[in-house]
Amino acid sequence: MAAVPSTTKWRFFMMGYLEGLLRALRPAFTREATFAWFVVAFAGVVTRSEVYGVSSIVRALSLAPVCYPALLHFFHSTAWNAERLYRQWDDWLIRQPVVESVAGRVVLLGDHTKQPKDGRRMPGVTTLHQDSETSSKPSFFRGHHWGCLSLLGQAHGKRFALPLWAEIHPDDSHDSRATRLVNIAAAMGLRGGLPIFLVLDAFFAVGPVFAAAAASQGVLHILTRAKKNVVAYRQPPAPRPHRKGRRRVYGRKLKLMKLFDARPQDFVSAEAVVYQKQETVRYLVLDLIWKPVKGLVRFILIETSRGRIILMSSDLTLDPLLALSLYTARVRIESLFDSVKNLLGGLAYHFWSKYLEPVSRRPRRGSHPAPVSSRPDRTANTLAAIEKFLALHLIVLGTLQLLAATFGDAVREQARCWLRTPSGAVPSDFVSRTALANLLLANIRVLAENPVIALIRRRQIAPEKTAENQLAPKRRAA
Repeated sequence: MAAVPSTTKWRFFMMGYLEGLLRALRPAFTREATFAWFVVAFAGVVTRSEVYGVSSIVRALSLAPVCYPALLHFFHSTAWNAERLYRQWDDWLIRQPVVESVAGRVVLLGDHTKQPKDGRRMPGVTTLHQDSETSSKPSFFRGHHWGCLSLLGQAHGKRFALPLWAEIHPDDSHDSRATRLVNIAAAMGLRGGLPIFLVLDAFFAVGPVFAAAAASQGVLHILTRAKKNVVAYRQPPAPRPHRKGRRRVYGRKLKLMKLFDARPQDFVSAEAVVYQKQETVRYLVLDLIWKPVKGLVRFILIETSRGRIILMSSDLTLDPLLALSLYTARVRIESLFDSVKNLLGGLAYHFWSKYLEPVSRRPRRGSHPAPVSSRPDRTANTLAAIEKFLALHLIVLGTLQLLAATFGDAVREQARCWLRTPSGAVPSDFVSRTALANLLLANIRVLAENPVIALIRRRQIAPEKTAENQLAPKRRAA
């Protein structure tokens, strides 16, 4: 018997891995037909070459035209929701060997992204302010404010952010945009029984975030970058005996950024990896009282070749070099946003509700009443469809990352694309997406015996009587 070629063997393994993932997501759907459409949409997101909404999925898979309204109905269907899908995805993802853990805790990365949307009848669109100095967005614009959580993974020395959860942050929520991410992360830890390190940027260096972490009963610890004007206090001195008056709560006030110049002799030098480059850093660790939480917080002052930075954590035992390593990994969630937006087109959605009162496209400062809907339930369903659309793309991106980490050489061979500067042992999201698209399209062309391909093939054959075919005789008679 002839030996099976290695290329064919790895194709078989990759398709088996994909089928196992899709089977793990099946409990998120209450109907078999809804799950079948999810598989079709999954394959369409991988194989499409342009990102013009849902219609690009129809063109990528050569589906029958009648499938376009069916796909729109799939995203609006109540037979599934983003929360159940994320839960099944999280349960499967946390068992993968690429997940990185630190001191028995899994590492989550959290951040926000703002997507401009000027639809007059698009639910959830508000006036947003962009304060980033490197962004091409205007200062004020209309759009959606997304919050996202990802799981830190590592394979062959490369770190990447595996998407976990995302939602649109409404203005009328009782949770602030800062504490919403923390509460969701704490709920994930409590549900799965996993202690968590949540790494955030300076936007989250506020008291309510650390208070929410303290309320998680040790399940969640926060690591974030402090603002440059941060101040903290030493422990109060011991009270003098027989002295009247209230006991002091705070000791001497410290402006932490000034300590880099005021106490250089107290800093410790060590070798560390900063954004994949080995260098010598100087650091100082101080456990001080922070007024917003009225308790101790660990402050880590670090000076690298890139400048000075102050990290703060709710974990009073956190090693300073480990804190630096975790915070430098936070940039991976920015790469996640880039891949979702520019590679997959996950934020190029156009869902709108005809029941929503049209509003002006001009950004407006200050608080304004939300537009009125004549059918609030249908408008809420449209907003849920937007979140389900992004959930699909996040799971596709996570699958591409896992395939690249698990089948690196096979992915690079299957991609069959020339790169002027090839990546390391783990292929990029672009290469992984190209490889999986080639694999799916090759299986479709040869009519391979595969459940994923079979679902797509059944929808490529137009039904004998579509709605258009039934209307044609009536039009001719008229």
